[in-house]
Amino acid sequence: MFRPRPHQRAVLEYRSGKMGISAVPGSGKTHTLSYLAARLIQEGYVAEDQEVLIVTLVNSAVDNFSSRIAGFVQEFGMLPGTNYRVRTLHGLAHDIVRERPDLVGLSTQFEILDERDSYRIIENATVNWLHSNPDFILEFTKPDIDPFQNGKIRDKWKELAINITASFIRLCKDYQTTPEQIREKLDSLKFIHPLLQMGADVYADYQRALRFRGALDFDDLIRLALDALLTDANYLQRLRYRWPYILEDEAQDSSRLQELILRTLVGESGNWVRVGDPNQAIYETFTTASPEFLRNFLKENGVQAKTLPNSGRSTHSIIRLANYLIWWNNEHPVHEELRGVLSLPYIEPAPPGDPQPNPPDQPEGIYLIDRKYDSNKEIHAIVQSLRKWLPNNQDKTVAVLVPRNERGAKVVEALRQNGIEVVELLQSTQSTRTIAEILCNVLRVLSDPLSPRLLEELYQTLRSREAKRLDFTDTYNKVKSLLQHCERVEDYLAPTPERNWLEQQKKQGNPDEVISELVWLQQSVRRWQAAALLPIDQLVLTIAQDLFTAHNDLALAHKLALVLEHARMINPLGQLNDFIAELDSIVKRQRKIIGFSDDDTGFDPDQHKGKVVVATIHKAKGLEWDRVYLMSVNNYDFPSAQPYDNYYAEKYFIRDELNLEAEALFRLRALLQNDLPGIFIEDGYATQRARVDYSAERLRLFYVGITRARSELVITWNTGQHESNQPALPLVVLRSFWEQQNVSSS
Repeated sequence: MFRPRPHQRAVLEYRSGKMGISAVPGSGKTHTLSYLAARLIQEGYVAEDQEVLIVTLVNSAVDNFSSRIAGFVQEFGMLPGTNYRVRTLHGLAHDIVRERPDLVGLSTQFEILDERDSYRIIENATVNWLHSNPDFILEFTKPDIDPFQNGKIRDKWKELAINITASFIRLCKDYQTTPEQIREKLDSLKFIHPLLQMGADVYADYQRALRFRGALDFDDLIRLALDALLTDANYLQRLRYRWPYILEDEAQDSSRLQELILRTLVGESGNWVRVGDPNQAIYETFTTASPEFLRNFLKENGVQAKTLPNSGRSTHSIIRLANYLIWWNNEHPVHEELRGVLSLPYIEPAPPGDPQPNPPDQPEGIYLIDRKYDSNKEIHAIVQSLRKWLPNNQDKTVAVLVPRNERGAKVVEALRQNGIEVVELLQSTQSTRTIAEILCNVLRVLSDPLSPRLLEELYQTLRSREAKRLDFTDTYNKVKSLLQHCERVEDYLAPTPERNWLEQQKKQGNPDEVISELVWLQQSVRRWQAAALLPIDQLVLTIAQDLFTAHNDLALAHKLALVLEHARMINPLGQLNDFIAELDSIVKRQRKIIGFSDDDTGFDPDQHKGKVVVATIHKAKGLEWDRVYLMSVNNYDFPSAQPYDNYYAEKYFIRDELNLEAEALFRLRALLQNDLPGIFIEDGYATQRARVDYSAERLRLFYVGITRARSELVITWNTGQHESNQPALPLVVLRSFWEQQNVSSS
């Protein structure tokens, strides 16, 4: 039974109009928004043919909202699964375009390009452009470096250029501008900046490649969704009727196009609730996402502005640290343009008698380490700390949070070398696409058990990782070749004394390791064939239990099983090929937007007590642990726009410390907005602006890291690769504050 706090109760009184809510970390905003959606349904504010539309940021939140609303709806005695729809922005855009593709010139069978294919197209177009324009690299490389003779710098140049062109294309699409329109604007100029020239040329090549494939990318999908809404007033009215209430979660990360799409769907007199925390806006750099969309909304006439300030997540000491960071940023900013990056409300502890009270205060559990570590010694210190802490805290959760994946990988390696069990929450080691592809290929073999081609493709998929090992390559290739030439698969999978293909391979002197692989594949397929009469979800889970051991892989397989079970309920007469088509749409990324991505595995820290979770701070957003280690809090990973700070985006081989991505995008925005002076601004101006913007985002990221901790918090810093980094200024400020707190309380 949900017992709302007073501020939550004020939100739940909403029934119509526009409302904006600032919600602090741990305030229960998901619970509150889910309960509000269920209440609107239960009280009859939506008709039988209408839905409350909930729009959230990531796919894992889709599952979270769906399950919570379903629980509340059942609690109210109604049938779950009806009168509400939960979508990411991509999922919503897909729904809009899929229903009326004709409005934007698409066929009903339009294809959404795989992200890896999209990257490869951009990569090829960019590399080709660099080869044709070698002077471009020379113009921006430091004069004492020869980028064509130094292989390491040549590779880094390639990576940097791809990042620039990918961001260029994304921004063009966010502004709904075609390559032809960009070219027309550039042709009107007397001089074209090289960064704009590269971006425009690669964008044109990229779109030509998409048209050749008859495909869209995910940025196209959002752009076309807005076009569809604006093209047909009748279609827009039907959608406005279908979704009389729009509840938007994580509104601090709303982008320009998300704002436009939702405003269009809501209309002047529609019902729109936006919930978010501007202090947790950490996806802003090089995108059009901005917390200002939510902040401005809260100030609009007619918008009910509410707060959810109470949080039972953390101890009072951790709340004091987070609140002091907000106060310091507003009262004593180190750079005037950073003032107000962290905004009110302050976090308030849960009120007395709350069903989710704050943990007992442990000021002695906060360690803001002053010690100067190099990169390796910082990792060593944390490993030793965990070795002491874990044996007596097997019933608690703990995480090591890092600013970047590369740093996390080193931490994972060190922990494993010391025999400490680790759960990775870094870049996914196996994507949803791969899991879906494996399961899809197994089902294809079950559907057509006599096809040697399908059997060979299944083997390739199952052994794709091992195939890269030098000691396995020969075995892998030999097995593939034998399967290709297996004319009668039934003699392999269902042999008789007279016709036994596997025995023939043994007699022909094939190596033992090859025979072992063939035996393994034979036994696996036969086991799955025996399970083929099970319901589709049970069949998929049976296969998954055989093939996967990693938690994330099993979790993804479980989600896929639920999707197929849902498809079976909709179409009870569906055959195996229908389920294969469902999985194949996920493999081709046509379903990623409706609930699947590498990041979205519904991670629950409480399922990993006594183990160490290693995660980036970005991936830790929305999660919490009893003890949290924040690493690498130095002036490189968390700069404050100070003269002595260093910046990740300013590559050491680029002249004049330029941030080329920032320089390119600043000029592109000026071009898109017809700002002629901005196009020709001198090199370096955009870099300086980007330093301030990046520092703002990293300050919010630091705040997010602190507020992941329930009871204990350990913050360390290191001197970096060149041993020149200093502790981040916010860490210095917090340490001084905490020392004063301890002195005054002693």
